[in-house]
Amino acid sequence: MSVEPFFYNHPVFRHEEFAALKTAYGEVKRISVNTALQYYVKTGRIKPVRRELYAVVPPNQSASSMIVDPYLIAAKATDDAMIGYHSALELMGAAYSSFGQLTYITTQKSKPFEFENNGYQSVAVPMALKKKQCVDVCVETINRQGIDIKITNAARTFVDVLDRIELCGGWEEVYRSISNLVILNIDEVIDYCLMLGKARLNAKVGYFLSQRQGAFAVAENKLTPLMMAKPKVPQYASKSSREKFQLIPLWNIYLPESVINQSWEEPDLKL
Repeated sequence: MSVEPFFYNHPVFRHEEFAALKTAYGEVKRISVNTALQYYVKTGRIKPVRRELYAVVPPNQSASSMIVDPYLIAAKATDDAMIGYHSALELMGAAYSSFGQLTYITTQKSKPFEFENNGYQSVAVPMALKKKQCVDVCVETINRQGIDIKITNAARTFVDVLDRIELCGGWEEVYRSISNLVILNIDEVIDYCLMLGKARLNAKVGYFLSQRQGAFAVAENKLTPLMMAKPKVPQYASKSSREKFQLIPLWNIYLPESVINQSWEEPDLKL
């Protein structure tokens, strides 16, 4: 494969992907790969995003004027990155709000960075999944601009955002967003949640599943595994000191009153 077809098929790419192209006809020293990349940066054919990550400049555009798909950047931030948390909700079209902070999950150490007015942050794969050697559980591959990228599916995302409310815009944003998930595999939600081994999270997920209404209502017997694994003594769902909390005895969990009462809802106007 020559360089131009590679650029066409890889609008965002990592150093090792380019190196694999350069070594297709034999071993090439890393310095030669770096020299080639520096040349294409200098001539405006590619644009550096961060260390070992590049974006291709489309024809008839300049490096300064082009806009790079932020989800491709997040998905390529490390060689094992998968889009998760609120960013996954955004890609699914379920997020209530959209904001310029993208989150990816990785087994590697990866510092936060910024590019084109967007921030990128990494979250470590939960230790429980590492121990069980199932890092990619509940992860799907989607195609975006010709590139296959990994994203946590609806079930895992539902659990993950409840686990890390602080990463996802707060309680209102999370509540409204997960309520927008049209399709949700309840068995998969429960199985994944139990894999993480967090009693407080079991209670949060159990409570929110119990609140699903209409055609998506969850039968009580489905929640039994989570009920059995809830906290033995009441725990707070988050550490916010600015919220008023109320105990949900069934789940041994203190939840913010604003969440229980949905007090952010706009009042009905009577004309």
